[in-house]
Amino acid sequence: MRQSWRTLLLVSWLPWLITACQPQESDDLHRWMDEVRQRFHPVPIAVPVVSPAPEFRYQASDRTDPFDLSRLALNEAGSAHNAAQPDLHRPREPLESMPLDTLRLIGNLRRGKEAIALIQADKLIYSVRVGAHLGLDLGKVTAIHDKAVDIEEWVADSTGQWIRRQTQLVLQEKK
Repeated sequence: MRQSWRTLLLVSWLPWLITACQPQESDDLHRWMDEVRQRFHPVPIAVPVVSPAPEFRYQASDRTDPFDLSRLALNEAGSAHNAAQPDLHRPREPLESMPLDTLRLIGNLRRGKEAIALIQADKLIYSVRVGAHLGLDLGKVTAIHDKAVDIEEWVADSTGQWIRRQTQLVLQEKK
């Protein structure tokens, strides 16, 4: 009984399987592809010949050699201690945790010869005197003018040496 049931199932599905594998003559896709192949022929594009770049020789003997690996080496420990560097062990001030571009000079006060700058940061106003520290690059206020505050920052270069950089906070007047 079981054998006949399988045979009957195989015989009934056999015509369906055979017709599914035969190529169909009314296939629109094949016709369309044949039409496109007849209409369009690829045209080769002429690629321009590229002339080689002229050779450049570095002949500036009095200038720094850009390929000198000794410039990448760290300086001796003795020379690093003798060079100028900031005091990294002093206590930090509140404005040193904020970048200079977020600080805003809003005015200044004068008491005799002493000048005090008013700097706004995060909706708070801080009074700053000459010698105060601010900004992320170890900045120190060197002078307070009527419309600007001079700041000297310490920045490490690629060799690990500290370099002084001058910048300013300028009074931003409301229009």
